[in-house]
Amino acid sequence: MSCKYFILTKPCDKNIDDDENNQIISLNSKSFILPSCRINYYINYGLSEKSLISWVKILCSKDKNMLDIGAHTGTYSISLAEHCKHIYAFEPQKMTYYSLCGSVALSNIKNVTCINYGLGSEEQIGVKILNIISDDGGGSTIHNNNYNVLKTEEIEIKTLDSFNIDNIGFIKIDVEDNELHVLKFAQNTLKNSNYPKILFEMNYYNTELIDFLKELKYNIININNCNNMYLATM
Repeated sequence: MSCKYFILTKPCDKNIDDDENNQIISLNSKSFILPSCRINYYINYGLSEKSLISWVKILCSKDKNMLDIGAHTGTYSISLAEHCKHIYAFEPQKMTYYSLCGSVALSNIKNVTCINYGLGSEEQIGVKILNIISDDGGGSTIHNNNYNVLKTEEIEIKTLDSFNIDNIGFIKIDVEDNELHVLKFAQNTLKNSNYPKILFEMNYYNTELIDFLKELKYNIININNCNNMYLATM
């Protein structure tokens, strides 16, 4: 399928058959559907983590797949799609997932698959409560971290190994303190892809996570100018 898409807008206070104020927006470039609560940031500074995204292009390969675990609205997936064979983008939160799918469709990207599941351990499989702590969907977690929870949402969790994805060259994971649970039950996936490089967020020194990665023979590198971002590499 080679269909491209455009946006048709209608005023919210008008009937659907009122065509007086129709507006057509045609998009011929990468398109990012982003949370409006942060519009001033995006106007002034552009995409979040843009420097990091630009750098990790060197970790991608056009003959290897990428996993974007905790894809949010697709900033990494859309930016890196042309540098990868295929990207599997996991995002469990409903409205954030819809934004991810819309961004991929409007960008006319064919090699990104959006997956509406959270990833975790075997003990976490099934329906779990996601704590939403910000209007932009960032920071949402299944853990009780004493955050001010704005609302909750039911999500479904599977293990990464259950998806049987192979030929992976690079993994980006940002799942708000669930990284260890995800990776412990991704060991077949990691092994079958010869232990790809992993970019992960760590907001505090997580001894268990670091020790687990080192047991797999990964070296851990703190990325310059990114206090909470690390690269696990062989």
